[in-house]
Amino acid sequence: MQIKSVTPKPFENSIPPGISFKIEIVHVKFQEAIVGIEGWLTSDDGKILAKVGEALPEAATSDEIGARGSTNDSQFKETVYNSTFIVPLGKKALNYIEKRRMDNEKRDVFFTLRLNIRTIQSKAIISHLHEIDSRSITTQPVEVTRHSGVKTKANLIAYVHDPDFYSDRSNRWVISGNRGQVFLNVLSQSFEKSGIRIPSTDWIHDYAPKLELGEYFIVEILKGKKVIKKAWEYIEKAEECYRQWDTKGAYANCREVGKLLNELIKKKFKNNPIIKKWKRAIEKFNTFASLDLHVEDIIKERPEGEIVIGRSDTEHILFVTKALIKYVQELLLEKD
Repeated sequence: MQIKSVTPKPFENSIPPGISFKIEIVHVKFQEAIVGIEGWLTSDDGKILAKVGEALPEAATSDEIGARGSTNDSQFKETVYNSTFIVPLGKKALNYIEKRRMDNEKRDVFFTLRLNIRTIQSKAIISHLHEIDSRSITTQPVEVTRHSGVKTKANLIAYVHDPDFYSDRSNRWVISGNRGQVFLNVLSQSFEKSGIRIPSTDWIHDYAPKLELGEYFIVEILKGKKVIKKAWEYIEKAEECYRQWDTKGAYANCREVGKLLNELIKKKFKNNPIIKKWKRAIEKFNTFASLDLHVEDIIKERPEGEIVIGRSDTEHILFVTKALIKYVQELLLEKD
């Protein structure tokens, strides 16, 4: 038995937001029947996010258990058990998923499913009974002809009709528990499916709005040939600070980007009208880039009150800084 595939998708038919997982489990038909599945959904670092629950089937389902030892043994082969699991996600779990996503280089989401699967397994073996003419019973060994046509010596077994039971006289079977008295076995097995990936684009477009994480707008800014390599290195440091929720570190690195770009532009366009456009751009940038570095001074401004630097503020400065780098790169390339 193994988990063949797992396909996630947003689940909308519930009050709390959640994700559904369509699962295919390979097992041996007639040899085992799945009777229950439960488990946990965890993040890529092993933290439990929510309990997994199997959705109710839309129609009645059934499975069968068989016994080996006949020409039907060929039907004991792998088949697929299909099911859907619903995972409601609370706010803390969703926040943690977002944190892990921001730690991923490509902003992808990764899950692991840990399932406990209960099955009923057959240990039954059937032996065939053959009817012989009582007139042939002697002290000598009795021969019977098998289904294959081969004749073999037989042991005599007495048959007495019991009105409470019925058996076809042409094909009587004796069932044994494979050298024991146990015919069926209830087994619990643990399985894990890791690396369940939801790409960043799918998460942003399909999952985030339905999970009440808000809608994203995507702006693609080409890094080009990384003309200003040092500036992009500052951006990487700023994003790492953002993931660690070090807002001052994020702002400080963005401000270093502004200083670097300002020096490049002044050196390149000292006597060029382009410098006029640049002065307006860099002045506005420096005003906002200093927000988290001079909170104490801003508090004194009217209306007075506490200044809180939030997620949206940090996202704003990161976005504007990237756009500023791209702007300078284009100016430098156009001039050349």
